[in-house]
Amino acid sequence: MGLVQFEDGKILYYPYTPSKAAGFIFMALFALVTIIHIAGVRRYKTNYFIPMVLGGICETFGYYGRAWAGSKPNSPKPFMLQLMLILVAPVFICATLYVTLGRYKQVLLGQPKRKCSPTSLFILTDIVAFCTQIGGSLVQVTGSIKIMKIGDKVVLGGLLFQLFVLAIYFYLVFRFYSKACQETMFAGIWKPYVWMLGVSVVAIWIRNLVRAIEFVQGFHGFISENEAMLYVMDASLMLGVMVAFLIFHPGRLLSQGQGNKVHSTDFSTMDRNELAWMNRQ
Repeated sequence: MGLVQFEDGKILYYPYTPSKAAGFIFMALFALVTIIHIAGVRRYKTNYFIPMVLGGICETFGYYGRAWAGSKPNSPKPFMLQLMLILVAPVFICATLYVTLGRYKQVLLGQPKRKCSPTSLFILTDIVAFCTQIGGSLVQVTGSIKIMKIGDKVVLGGLLFQLFVLAIYFYLVFRFYSKACQETMFAGIWKPYVWMLGVSVVAIWIRNLVRAIEFVQGFHGFISENEAMLYVMDASLMLGVMVAFLIFHPGRLLSQGQGNKVHSTDFSTMDRNELAWMNRQ
């Protein structure tokens, strides 16, 4: 187990030379999407999207690290940059997902905002996942095999913990959707937004599962030895999640008074101008 290999007294960070082109392409894509999300935070006043922005920044600089590693595959600096940032970026993005569900509940079901809510608990689990993954990553260049193996186990534990939490969260999204469908104020206009939330959870869950398997297989495992797996099962999935939240941005529908119930017949006749007026009330 582990993503670093010792051979002939040297530390090998990759079983291949990372692709500079792929690194720069995804760096540019994540940078573009992140900039648009920053504009969305300002436009829709959605401060709970700040973690999404932070996740995008992590992805951007993480893939810069991949491109940098293409020139210096034996240097610990680009390795640590890409490992830490790409690994923890979904933790920030998950924070926005957790808050989004709580906002949907307030609007669609009229649930009051509570100090101790499932959202708060999920944020706490997010902090735990972040600490374990960043802590385990930091020791990957210590040069001590014993410490690095401990770090691998810590990262793996963080990924498995997040898999468990995301499974529970997906169940809550499904339960919320089922309940909301039974309420008269749940309109068809909202359904794609909830579907997107559920699909995003599944995408991140799959990504974390693949990364966990990668740590179990180790340096010479199938995932670690095939760079395409990183871009298909991590970069593409996370980019897809961020793009989906641009297409179905909750800020377009969530009003300032999120506890007000709105009937589906009202939504079905609303055009964009009417909906924007409601959001300003």
